[in-house]
Amino acid sequence: MDRLTAFRTLVLVAETGSFTAAAAKLSTVPSALTKRISELEKSLGAQLLHRTTHGVVLTDEGALCLERIQRVLEEVDDIEQQLASRRQEAAGQLRVSMPAAMGQIYVIPQLDRFLSAHRSIRLTLDYSDTPPDLLENRLDVAVRIGKPRDGGFIARRLARSRRVTCATPHYIASHAPLTTLKDLQDHTCIALLVDGRIRSWTFAQDGEQVAHTPRGGLTVSSGLALRESALRGLGIAQCNSILVAPELRAGQLAELLPQTSVPSEDLYVVYPPNRHAVPRAKVFIDFIRGVFKPYLQESLAG
Repeated sequence: MDRLTAFRTLVLVAETGSFTAAAAKLSTVPSALTKRISELEKSLGAQLLHRTTHGVVLTDEGALCLERIQRVLEEVDDIEQQLASRRQEAAGQLRVSMPAAMGQIYVIPQLDRFLSAHRSIRLTLDYSDTPPDLLENRLDVAVRIGKPRDGGFIARRLARSRRVTCATPHYIASHAPLTTLKDLQDHTCIALLVDGRIRSWTFAQDGEQVAHTPRGGLTVSSGLALRESALRGLGIAQCNSILVAPELRAGQLAELLPQTSVPSEDLYVVYPPNRHAVPRAKVFIDFIRGVFKPYLQESLAG
């Protein structure tokens, strides 16, 4: 038995004084309400209504129950209204995951704007370069490099990307010219360690993609360290263009061998299908899409 429905039925029957009138308001038949009240009386172990030829009246037990039931229903209505209001307001705990580099380079510098506009949101920002399981980790939103293969989630492209080989203008000016892939052997190439292995550089040559193992005196294990090393003039780096797009635009880094560039994995915002209807998730999704909007239409911001 649905106890709350039975409570509401009792209140309505008591207010109208008739099963027939109450049934008309609920667009049902009187017998359905009679059965519901009988089940309620049985569960409570007390008779709540006197049935007469002219209608129904509350028993003493029914009057006592009615008063308390009305208070319970008022509390339930208040809860429902609060939850409905909360669904309309961007508020509550919001859990977001993203690669550390994307958070440090793009999100943190603009996060004050988001938090100032949504003071009722409690944001937990988790840096993870390994794509997390959204459901297992109870995440509302994730930013990922590469489109997820799991079709159960919604994925919206944030930025397009390609592989970019780059260095500082000072490094380029102070070292031997780099015009072909063979010239890389005369340069310091900063290597990136991924899962214990040095990631190969990829180039387009004669209509095919060719791999090159970077060699030099420096190997790093994170995208942020790769970016920072290149900005410090420690050598040449190859990375996802999203990682260095602002620096390429500002002229702090310059692209080398642009004719050999190949596509890379784009950046996506990913979330469960039901999350876009939750205001706190929706406003963050809108915010993050705005952050990366300058890099959505072009494969390289340079």
